[in-house]
Amino acid sequence: MIKNAPLMLILAFVVFATAHAKQGSQSHESIDETVKAYIAKNINLPGEYEVTVTPLDNRLDLPQCDEPLEAFTTTDAIKAGRVTIGVRCNDMEKKWSIFTSAILKTYQIVVVLSQPIQRGEIITRAHLAMEKRETSNLRDDFVTQLEHVENKQTTRQLKVGTILSLKNVVEPILIKRGDKVVISTKKSDFSIKMSGIAITDGIKNQLIKVKNQNSGRIINATVVEPGLVSVDY
Repeated sequence: MIKNAPLMLILAFVVFATAHAKQGSQSHESIDETVKAYIAKNINLPGEYEVTVTPLDNRLDLPQCDEPLEAFTTTDAIKAGRVTIGVRCNDMEKKWSIFTSAILKTYQIVVVLSQPIQRGEIITRAHLAMEKRETSNLRDDFVTQLEHVENKQTTRQLKVGTILSLKNVVEPILIKRGDKVVISTKKSDFSIKMSGIAITDGIKNQLIKVKNQNSGRIINATVVEPGLVSVDY
């Protein structure tokens, strides 16, 4: 018995090693890839995105799953920022489930300022440029179309490189109180133009009060452009 002890120890070690190798451990890389594939399939965000999965603890040792790994979430939508994704093994003999986290960054082509601009200044095409920027932490009102801010008036001073949002601009005042205006009235068979004085400020398509210089009456008229308002009869 004593002489054969080393041989028995060797055989026992071989049996243990074989059993351990057969079961194996689930690689952390396979879990990461499952998370990334789930995000790619379920993301519903515009533009490009980048996913960085938070590394799992090196001490985490999960049995190798003989079934395809399944990812899941506890929320309805995947949003930019930190997201939590669950991964589970549905093998009845080695069933396990863990939660992982990932950082999801989104990138879009947005409108930025190519030169500084002062408060109250009118934005022209020369002020604007299109660039790809990270939008993960931006509010939803950032601008992606030049025409959404071109010819608008700024609400504050802005520096070069600013990503423009709708809160940065307002419609410019086309007619100011006291401005002389032409009051235009049109019908299918005739048109009349009269002189007037604006009683209130107005932006495009806004209804303002205007004094008819001929009659002295104060009427409501719609701003068409600088110096021109229209009245419907």
